[in-house]
Order: sequence, then C-alpha cells, then structure tokens
Amino acid sequence: MIRSMKIATALLAVLVLPMLFIPAMAQTGEQIYLETTSDQSTFKLEIYWTPADIESENTFVIKFIDPDTGKEIEDVKYDILLYREGNERPELRRVDQISTVQKLRFSEPGSYMVKIQNIEGLGENAILPIQVTPEFPAGPLAVMGAAISAFVVARLKRWQQFI
Repeated sequence: MIRSMKIATALLAVLVLPMLFIPAMAQTGEQIYLETTSDQSTFKLEIYWTPADIESENTFVIKFIDPDTGKEIEDVKYDILLYREGNERPELRRVDQISTVQKLRFSEPGSYMVKIQNIEGLGENAILPIQVTPEFPAGPLAVMGAAISAFVVARLKRWQQFI
C-alpha cells in the first residue's frame, strides 16, 4: 500500500510539476491591438497585429475608421512602409494598397516603425512604432521543467525513507 502510494506520488510529480514550471507560451493567433490617428486627424486606424517568429510572416489587419462617426471606411488606398530603428531607408515599401491585411517579416528583434502614408491620396500619414521581440522556445523550458521534476521526485524518495 505504501509502495503504491510512493509510485503514485512520483508519477504525479513527474507528470504535473513540469506544467507548473512551464509558462504558457503565446499561441499563434494571439493579437495585439494598436490604435493611432492620421497626422491631420481625418482617419483613425485600428490595427490588429498577429506576431510571429523572426523571419516569419506577421499579420497586420488595418481598419480605417471615420473619427466622427466611428464607422469603418472601406477600400481605402494607402502606401505602407516598414523602417528599422536608425535606418532612413525602408526595409519594405508597398504602394497603392487597398487590402486590409498586410503580411510583414521582421529580420531581427528590435524597434520598428510601420508608416502608412498618402492615405486616400490626401498626403496624410500615420506612424506606428512597434517593438519586435523573439519568442522564447519551448524546448529549453520543457527540459528545465523535467529537471526540476526529477529533482523533486528524488527529494520525495529520500524524504519517504524517513517515514
């Protein structure tokens, strides 16, 4: 009876403890909401950013809103540029866009600026500073969780000798 309780305790520790030490990883599909206004306040922009790993496609859904009515304006024509902090030349430039979805890749972690310019040919611009951070891989966290579990199990076995 006591031996089966020891085995059950050890199994529980091995299976459950790693879950306690491994933080929830960001799931793909998790969005970041960003909001800005054009420099002449004619347009409010709502941006939903779905981050991805470095060198992978990040999805940006861009909605243009009339600030007076709060209603979305459809088929807005704009240019989109991506700048890395400290660079005067854009890493990406797409002109005459009407798509509400843009896919952007970041070459490395750091500060970037997404610039939406010449909105509806009016010369209005909106600047969106963003910080790109690398995803922490789950592999090292799982190894760390397993190591901690093994340590706890070893301690439990040692402690149970004295019972």
